[in-house]
Amino acid sequence: MSSIFVRIYGGILVALLIIGALTYAGVELVNDYRSLLYRERMAKGTFYLMAEGYRGQDTAGRQAWSLHLSRLFGAPVAVDDRAGLRLSYREALHLDEGRVVLRGNGDASTVDVLYALPDAPLYLRARLNRLSEQQARATARLVLDYLGERGGGDAALDQLRQHFGYPLRLQPASELQLDGEQRQRLLRGEAVFSLSDSTSRDASVRVLMPVDGGADAVPRVLVLGPMYLFDPFPWQLLAIAGVLALLLVAVSTYLQVRPLQTRLRRLGRAVKRLGGGDLAAYADVRGNDPIGQVASTFNGMTAHIRRLIEAQREMTRAVSHELRTPVARLRFGLEMLADCESAEERRDKLNALDRDIEQLDQLIDEILTYARLEEGTPNIDFQPVYLREICEQLAGELDGIRGDIAIEVEGDADLTVDGDPRYLHRILQNLVTNALRYAASRVRMTLREEGGYRVLDVDDDGKGIPEHQRERVFKPFARLDKSRHRASGGYGLGLSIVKRIIEWHGGEIRVSESDWGGARFRVILPRHQRQQHVLGRGQVTPE
Repeated sequence: MSSIFVRIYGGILVALLIIGALTYAGVELVNDYRSLLYRERMAKGTFYLMAEGYRGQDTAGRQAWSLHLSRLFGAPVAVDDRAGLRLSYREALHLDEGRVVLRGNGDASTVDVLYALPDAPLYLRARLNRLSEQQARATARLVLDYLGERGGGDAALDQLRQHFGYPLRLQPASELQLDGEQRQRLLRGEAVFSLSDSTSRDASVRVLMPVDGGADAVPRVLVLGPMYLFDPFPWQLLAIAGVLALLLVAVSTYLQVRPLQTRLRRLGRAVKRLGGGDLAAYADVRGNDPIGQVASTFNGMTAHIRRLIEAQREMTRAVSHELRTPVARLRFGLEMLADCESAEERRDKLNALDRDIEQLDQLIDEILTYARLEEGTPNIDFQPVYLREICEQLAGELDGIRGDIAIEVEGDADLTVDGDPRYLHRILQNLVTNALRYAASRVRMTLREEGGYRVLDVDDDGKGIPEHQRERVFKPFARLDKSRHRASGGYGLGLSIVKRIIEWHGGEIRVSESDWGGARFRVILPRHQRQQHVLGRGQVTPE
């Protein structure tokens, strides 16, 4: 995955999916806990009253009270000890704290409710349906019985309110907003359920139970509630979940973008250093994405600039050194010419000056050629070239200057290579001319095929090149030992030009020892340019 945008958007999408799943699971978990607390709070008052009925009862009395509660609530109610209930550590801890414990029993429609009795190491257990009218009426009846036993005063009601999770109050019937049917039911001594607007987020229910009735009026009414229905998604919970989700999205986006921003900053600092003239600037940015590719290109560019500047400096020093010698000879020759008395002597001096000028022209021509090659890779018109034909043509061209040195050509005449005939001719010309300078009696050009490559060896029988100096021969104006210095001819630019042309063709050149003890220059060129695959500087292999 190399696209930076795919990485960012893909990472954010995955993060959103994970955050959504975590948010949903978190909300469900919180809702489960809130639902448990809601049911415990709604059931605590009822079970407190149920447990108070067991206070001071013996076994027979507890059984009778259990039977009464079972009929009142329409559900089985019993008393059991800790061993019989098999309480868990959490259940026992909550019961000892006076809390209501709800336990699932495998039936989704019912739930077991446990509560500790006040004066015995026993526990009340009731299997109840979800909140129903019968349970609400039974709760109201227990409240009235509790208040009746304690005189029905406000003190008893205040004490009872501490155990309920919803309001309890005694209110005159005249203050209640009731319709005619509800008033008639209260007159008959029945419980009345009053529902708020079901479309409201604060939907609730109230249970109204007459306290004392008569034939004509209902002076007071016990009001249980309002009991608000459980809201699984209150705005507070949604707000918290939304804020947490946004924070997680922000963090995930930051974690996705920050590495890219850091790498861009590194690249920016390197560019700024280069703009300030620091050619050693290096962008320490890795990766195969576009940023890594730009950084790699930038590092290659800075390295190339450093090489060019260093090459320019070396060339400037070398050119100044190389030009100094012929210019000095010209100045010396002009001074000598002024002292010549005979015409023949002046003619000899003029011929010597002409040779120095010719040598200076050759040097300038070599320098200009090398400078053009250093400007960059030209547009090469690759075409099939017969290497043997070029070798034989070159041998004929050098026939007049080779003297007693024999030039041999070996290899198949049908071997071709994709290249530019002019540049390939220049490669062979420089190599063979260089070999003729140092050969004792023989120079040989050998052609052969190795895989998808063409290999050309140029051997001479001279003194060879020491191994530790073989890399230096390709540097411009390189100076070796006395057997291969400027006195033998040349300016040290020919092999540099050869190396540059070979690199254009996707090949490489190596120096070794020939079978005769002299130097061997081996040129390796790809047969077809489409087969070329460069692994590194000076290392080429077929695909």
